[in-house]
Amino acid sequence: MAPFKGLLVEGTSGVGKSTLIDELIRRHVGQTAPRKIRSLIHLAQSHTYGPLAIPEDRGSLTVTENLQHLDRIVSTIEWIHASVQEHSRPWCFAIVDTLHFTHCVRPGVVKWPDVAHIDQRLAALGCKLIMLSSSPQTIWERGIEPRKNEQFLLEYARKFGKNHHEIHAYFVREQEILADLFSRSRMPKLFVRNDGSVESVLDAAYQFWTGDPANSPAGSTRAMPQSSIVNRETI
Repeated sequence: MAPFKGLLVEGTSGVGKSTLIDELIRRHVGQTAPRKIRSLIHLAQSHTYGPLAIPEDRGSLTVTENLQHLDRIVSTIEWIHASVQEHSRPWCFAIVDTLHFTHCVRPGVVKWPDVAHIDQRLAALGCKLIMLSSSPQTIWERGIEPRKNEQFLLEYARKFGKNHHEIHAYFVREQEILADLFSRSRMPKLFVRNDGSVESVLDAAYQFWTGDPANSPAGSTRAMPQSSIVNRETI
């Protein structure tokens, strides 16, 4: 079995990324025997996106700076991957909350040709990709309605629209762009329609993360039987 189990979770605001990641981590810890938890790394958006927020808001972020940030993260993951290769069973588990896909839309300074090599480096490590997607109604119910009085909508998201409906429309459009980027990825990947409870997709997501890669070409999508899982072919 592969000693490194890496997973990148992507998707626009309101599709349930944080909820799924939280449940994946809790399941992993809960199913592991006492004193047998190996290295478990969770890179939240405070690390993957947060360092770009200030230069983004100032309008000073450059492609070079964005790529340097991505390189630091991927180099760290490469070191973690290399350090466990002498083991013949799972020895390190990692989950990353958004990375180069989100960077192509927010801050939006980089485009896919800029970050394609980042995708290839992650694919070479066997790192997997889950792209979450939801209906416009679900994005409103999860990403807009409960946040109306929170900093996210009151300050951060104002750059995407003058009111809640315009901001919502932005995230619906962003989801379409992310779906196109997903189709370009060379990582083992899973496209998940997530309009129900997290329990409806948790089993498939956990198996995808912790299972060994299928013997399939780079960029292929692993088949899952759940009705909420939608496979997408690579362009």
